[in-house]
Amino acid sequence: MTHITIIGGGIAGLATAFYLQKKANDTGRPISYTLVEQSGCLGGKIITETVDNFTIEGGPDSFITQKPWGLRLCRDLGMTDRLLSTNDTQRNVYVLRSGRLVPFPAGYRLAIPTQFLPFALSPLISPLGKIRMGLDLFIPPRMDKTDESLADFMRRRLGQEALDMIGEPLMAGIYTADPERLSIQSTFPMFVGLEQKHGSLIKAMQVAKWNMYRKKQQVNGSTPQSPQNGKLTRKFSIFASFQGGMSELVSAIETQLTGEIQLNSRVTTIRPTNSSESTGKRLEVVLTGDESRTIQTDNVVLAAPARTMFPVIQSTLPTLATALNDIRYTSTATISLGYRRQDIISQHDLNGFGFVIPKSEQRHILACTWSSTKFHHRTDDEHVLLRTFVGGNGREHLVGLSDEALITLARMELFITMGITATPVIQRIFRWNNGAPQYDVGHLNRVADMEQMAAQLPGLYLTGSSFRGIGIPDCVKGAFDTVEQIWQDLA
Repeated sequence: MTHITIIGGGIAGLATAFYLQKKANDTGRPISYTLVEQSGCLGGKIITETVDNFTIEGGPDSFITQKPWGLRLCRDLGMTDRLLSTNDTQRNVYVLRSGRLVPFPAGYRLAIPTQFLPFALSPLISPLGKIRMGLDLFIPPRMDKTDESLADFMRRRLGQEALDMIGEPLMAGIYTADPERLSIQSTFPMFVGLEQKHGSLIKAMQVAKWNMYRKKQQVNGSTPQSPQNGKLTRKFSIFASFQGGMSELVSAIETQLTGEIQLNSRVTTIRPTNSSESTGKRLEVVLTGDESRTIQTDNVVLAAPARTMFPVIQSTLPTLATALNDIRYTSTATISLGYRRQDIISQHDLNGFGFVIPKSEQRHILACTWSSTKFHHRTDDEHVLLRTFVGGNGREHLVGLSDEALITLARMELFITMGITATPVIQRIFRWNNGAPQYDVGHLNRVADMEQMAAQLPGLYLTGSSFRGIGIPDCVKGAFDTVEQIWQDLA
């Protein structure tokens, strides 16, 4: 029987195990697998804690539904009834400008305006900045197909002010990265495609908006589809979570896995099996921890952070090990603060999802999510929950502050930006040291090279957030593609 070893128990490793198991059941070809996780629990950065009626996320608080792979996993797990949409009636997002929270104009898709009037009336961008953004309609597309930074792309299409006030805080907030180094092809390839196809980002968004309107009109004028057609008939907001927090996804996968799961185990070496042995397996994985042993296996999937795999394969594939180690990481932290609603509502109405902060404002936090407004079920009606973010490019030193210092910093920033002086009734810090991979310009080319290096050791595969996408849907797609590749190679 074919055996696969999966290293890493985050969402990429869990999805790999789940879809391996599903593929085996669907095709009738039996396999066995071992999922190895260094820590004492599964889920990686997906951590939800419930304390005193507060549901607190340590890592991602949602996933994007416009990429279908997260919803597909939920459907395959049979847990779509647990999905939770955002409270879009209060879907305001703010940007800190000159010390004041300014509403993000309606009709924006990421950093591109799709409606003229809200954009024209917004104080977020100066009149000259708006004129410069409008020149996107006349600037010819870039013909060079090589990668460029997000900053270079936005400056070229929309101007410096759009980059400073919109692109940098929004995009860098997602990737906690420096837009001057962030690869556009690795993070927002759709922008490159829109530029090539339409010549203008604004024009492309107008076309997309018109097409969506026509599609909606066609759907409204057609016969409703039967819910038995195998598709999700319920519509979700752009971001979705779960009623009990993101850890519901981890628990749902873990419950359905039937293979071996080994926690508190660290992989020290991956190497070809000695040819004199008669196991029939081509690779062996050496473990230390609660149970030190060597696993004889046919395939190994590296689903752990790239930087942690350097010592594991250094002796076997030193060139690949060096390439994995060269992927940069930054450190971040989240500080969640819960308040009594009566103590805070007179100071701020929390009518929105939160705010982002441009670097030019020189604040210590990157952003703040008003968690109890963004999603229901994050606390009861008597309380509110806020989550601030620190660290990332150029601010990693803040992650190393003491708990007391971080909480003091977060409270001071909320006072300066929102006027909040109330004392929190609960506070929780999560640190992610070297937890955010950085997709620098040329990242996809380097990943392609790494995949070729891995192919030098038959049966070795790479997947996870270090390579082709950091979000949950990206990791699920990577896992699914890896399982398909394994099956092709088995055939």
